[in-house]
Amino acid sequence: ANTGIGRATATELSRRGGRVIIACRDRCKGEAVALQIRSKTRNPDVYCYELDLASLSSIKEFVNEFNNREPVLHVLINNAAYMGPKATTVDGYEKSLGVNYLGHFYLTYLLQDKLKRGAPSRIINLISDTYSKATFNFEDLALTKYDIMTAYARSKLAMVMFTMELHRRWSAEIVHSYGVHPGWVSSDLQRSWPGISGNVLRACSRILFKSPEDGCQTVVFCAVAEKLRELSGKCFENCNIFKLRNSAKDHETCEKLWNVSMHLCGLESEIPETAHAETKPEPENKVQKVQVQNIGPVKMEPETKKGK
Repeated sequence: ANTGIGRATATELSRRGGRVIIACRDRCKGEAVALQIRSKTRNPDVYCYELDLASLSSIKEFVNEFNNREPVLHVLINNAAYMGPKATTVDGYEKSLGVNYLGHFYLTYLLQDKLKRGAPSRIINLISDTYSKATFNFEDLALTKYDIMTAYARSKLAMVMFTMELHRRWSAEIVHSYGVHPGWVSSDLQRSWPGISGNVLRACSRILFKSPEDGCQTVVFCAVAEKLRELSGKCFENCNIFKLRNSAKDHETCEKLWNVSMHLCGLESEIPETAHAETKPEPENKVQKVQVQNIGPVKMEPETKKGK
């Protein structure tokens, strides 16, 4: 949240008097941004905690720190994103899926008690219209044939399905979920795109894309607008409902993604037995392979370039 839409969103919420926690991989940079926001908005309640969404252990440490310091959580904004060359998370998962979706899933799941204590509360997931170009192959989450846009679009499809499943599971406890497509925004997200195409994209983004301040407006709208309480489970663009493909809302697929994600995050013990039957191997020597067994971790060459 120290750059782009995250920083702009934190500034807008601080300006409205909210107590704002920004989460950053680099705590020093995050603290500097928090100081700037406090000074700019004259709101002393802006703080930074360290968080790396490419590391499940870092997420758990963040949640422990948050739980020790904060009594409740009213709004969680899942905004972090990676779009770049093929890489893996600390835990060995394909990085676009790991940072853009799985890290957010684990973070949200671990914060559920604070969200339920803060009810009515809201979860806002940053999505993208690129989700419509993606498919979700549970047997190849490592994405063997890697392409930057394919990986990014798939991660955003996962965030759409996550939003649907959150609504189904938690809305009865007045924890509301929304997806936000901010439009194409000029931000640090494009910095990891390699080669000539990356240079062209970065040049065009400065001219044609929205500023972070414009891009964050629908996020802020979903965080504070009273009328949205009856619209949990919806996605938004330009403060209006964003229509989704029916396939992205398929109940069985969304539920399957949730249960597979529980396995990836080491939360198998919290999955109901009926769901275990769908995601765990058959007994004895059945031929059918389990989806979870082929998705990583995978071994790769060391990263040569890091991205957010």
